[in-house]
Amino acid sequence: MSKIFVYPITALICLLGTMSPANAQTSNPSPRPRTAKVQQEPCWQKVGISKDVIDQREQMDRDRDSQIQSVCSDTSMTPQQKKQKIHEIRQETKQKVSGLISEQQQQELEACHKERGGANHPVPAGGQRAGAGPCGELTSPQTGTIPGDSNSDRK
Repeated sequence: MSKIFVYPITALICLLGTMSPANAQTSNPSPRPRTAKVQQEPCWQKVGISKDVIDQREQMDRDRDSQIQSVCSDTSMTPQQKKQKIHEIRQETKQKVSGLISEQQQQELEACHKERGGANHPVPAGGQRAGAGPCGELTSPQTGTIPGDSNSDRK
């Protein structure tokens, strides 16, 4: 008597197994071939800067960003002292970079980045965005001063 129930149940399980979505054929044709994306040469290469020089510049940028982060986390400095020290760090980095890349190449590089929409060329971590001070504090859009810092309005 139990065999009478086993066979239909087994047949039902097998039938359900063949109807699963994993085994069903899709009506979609083969995937569309991808259109080849034209690879543009990097801006640094376009303006005649070597990869080695770009690598050195990127290392200088990382060093600058690290130094700025150290200044920002130094609780013994006032906001005005931090601002001054960060300005000095940026000036030193700018001088080092100018020893690697000519002013003309730097301008051409920036123009190339802007021409390409700048999407792949974000502001560096040590760079400033509108409304944010070098340590992430908000600044006044009109004056560039840090609210609550009585020394920041002196220039």
